[in-house]
Amino acid sequence: MREEEDMLMPTTIDSAIIEERSRSAAHRGFDDIAFAREDERILSARGENPFCGDEIEVRLVCSADVAGEQVVERARFDGYACTLCLAAADALMEQVEGMTASQAASITFDDLCRWLDGLSVGRTRKGCVELPLRALARALADGVH
Repeated sequence: MREEEDMLMPTTIDSAIIEERSRSAAHRGFDDIAFAREDERILSARGENPFCGDEIEVRLVCSADVAGEQVVERARFDGYACTLCLAAADALMEQVEGMTASQAASITFDDLCRWLDGLSVGRTRKGCVELPLRALARALADGVH
């Protein structure tokens, strides 16, 4: 019965999944994104949440596909943020790799919560999840024409 109950409960901000993803974020840091090849572009943007002090920067390495649309080859983030924001940023960067810029720009808050195993957050913590989305949208808007 306990196993069935766990499957029905949404992920919460204090779950082990969120803690582990933030602590072991595979897409954190810019070491492998310092330079781009001639056929690639590096897009970046920062965002902050003044209510809690979170600050995130995202960087994307993009190249044009055969149709000329930008495709995200590598995506990374870094910054100072709460556990929830770091986990959201890591999940977002993982998902956008391989997407076209238009696909990445259409990602929603609900998409990101789903990628975090059905994360459920209240109104006061929604900004922590939205911050990486806003930084991503800004990087794409500033860099892809």
